[in-house]
Amino acid sequence: MTDSGAIPKKPEPNWIKHNNFRSGDISPNVGLAAPDLQMITPESCLSECTGADEASVWVQLGNVGAAPLTAGVTIEVYGTINGEEGLLKVENVDIQLQPGEFAAAIPIVIDTTDLESLRLVAKPGEAECNVDPANEILLQAPFCVAPG
Repeated sequence: MTDSGAIPKKPEPNWIKHNNFRSGDISPNVGLAAPDLQMITPESCLSECTGADEASVWVQLGNVGAAPLTAGVTIEVYGTINGEEGLLKVENVDIQLQPGEFAAAIPIVIDTTDLESLRLVAKPGEAECNVDPANEILLQAPFCVAPG
């Protein structure tokens, strides 16, 4: 459309001016629907001790949105020592989840030396419909408790 509102007889190709022909977006076209990542820790296997100062924290990733999650997930693990929080580890999870699908739980091994708390944050590789605390887990020490 021209500035006067008329439709040109030979319109300029959009992809030349805006370079959006190959946007690199491999997500399916589903209108306004989007994935919604959720990360949970199964209560039956919250964490298990693998060494004196090492814990294996189990997390489960799911998609509660209306569109497939196709670009994977990054899990950032933060630890608090003496009241200061710092990044301990980054886990890249190459996963695709259909709407309503939850993957099997995966272990994340963490050195717990002197840690007061752990915070795990899951970040999808694509935009999601609802950014909320469902992508975060906070755990307080002690991380491993002896049975009985």
